[in-house]
Amino acid sequence: MTNRACIIAVGNEVVHGFIVNTNSAWLARELGELGFDVAYHLSVNDRESELVRRIKAALDEGLFVVTTGGIGPTVDDRTRQGAATALGVELKLDHDALAKLQERYAAMGRKFPEGSERQCMRPEGSKHIQNSFGTASCFLARDGTGGIAALPGVPRELKGIWAEELRAAIIEEFGLHERYFSREVRVFGIPESELNNRMQQVLETPTAEGAILVDDAVIRLRWRVLARDQAGADEALQPLIDATKNELGDLVFCEGDVSLEETTVRLLAEKGLRVACAESCTGGMISDLITDVPGSSDVLLESAVTYSNDAKQRRLGVKPETLEAHGAVCRETAIEMARGIQQTSGADLSVSVTGIAGPGGGSAEKPVGTVWLAATMGGETKAWRLRVPGERELVKWRTARTALNTLRLSALHGRLPETIAYWIAPP
Repeated sequence: MTNRACIIAVGNEVVHGFIVNTNSAWLARELGELGFDVAYHLSVNDRESELVRRIKAALDEGLFVVTTGGIGPTVDDRTRQGAATALGVELKLDHDALAKLQERYAAMGRKFPEGSERQCMRPEGSKHIQNSFGTASCFLARDGTGGIAALPGVPRELKGIWAEELRAAIIEEFGLHERYFSREVRVFGIPESELNNRMQQVLETPTAEGAILVDDAVIRLRWRVLARDQAGADEALQPLIDATKNELGDLVFCEGDVSLEETTVRLLAEKGLRVACAESCTGGMISDLITDVPGSSDVLLESAVTYSNDAKQRRLGVKPETLEAHGAVCRETAIEMARGIQQTSGADLSVSVTGIAGPGGGSAEKPVGTVWLAATMGGETKAWRLRVPGERELVKWRTARTALNTLRLSALHGRLPETIAYWIAPP
């Protein structure tokens, strides 16, 4: 039977949004690594009655509850008492923990603060969990198929205690022999709805738990499986990875935790290709993404942010008559930008973008989100008209990554691609 868990972050400051709760996401991953199926996360205020109600409800479901916060020395730290009440036991002072805490203060030459003994109390029958990173001791208690573990809210303390004490204690208490293993592929250039339709059968496989995770234009297809070791997990997961790559082809840009920009830079370096960028509406975002990747100096020769028409003429050689006849956002301008930056830089591959990011500047013929992207490679030049949805920042973000994908596909096949993303405007 799979062990189930939940995470409860305690504190008014968390509930009211004054502190961003990163602990729950971190703990969910760690619990998953141990083989727990995390049912939910909660943020609960400092009212003891609310805390008792939430913990008891989770325990009644047989969940292993991990709490963060509310175990300090102040009167609003109520997690200890809430846990004891929910477990139906008394809250007892741990004299050994108190003695060690008093010794720590004495060693620092500091007076033991009044009321700090609260940090050494734990529910009767629970196991003491040492905190070498702060003053509040922690505890672990079993209750039927579940139980409760209390951790501090300070991320540094929480992670240290988990690594040094709690993780091993949980494995021992629950007799854990299996854990979750996961693998994923990342995809660019297809809408989520179409991806879901094409991959539905693979995602709904009975052999693993599949999910689609969307980071705007980048989509992650992820599967996880409960197994004793990596070999057992791979036996279940590899066929799903293979089926996905076979179905989606070049839409898959990597397996694992690798960004589109990192994949692109690595591939360009592997192929020995040097690139140059001519940017207008993206304002340097393409080259910024490239230079975020270590080793990009072997790939990127130069980038020109030519925002004005004058800069496009002076720096890239865009003809005045082109701008006069068609404007800055057009096929002809994008092509001349790409060719101009390639000629002056000597790059093997160049890319250019010019568009209307908004919120103003659009027209019936060229609405906000209209972008022309061009690329030049091996004497060939192609241009694509995009209709990129979203507000200004999203238009820039999506355009920059579409340019990266154009570079990736060009390097992958040694020629310019036919299509680069699903928001290519119809002719």
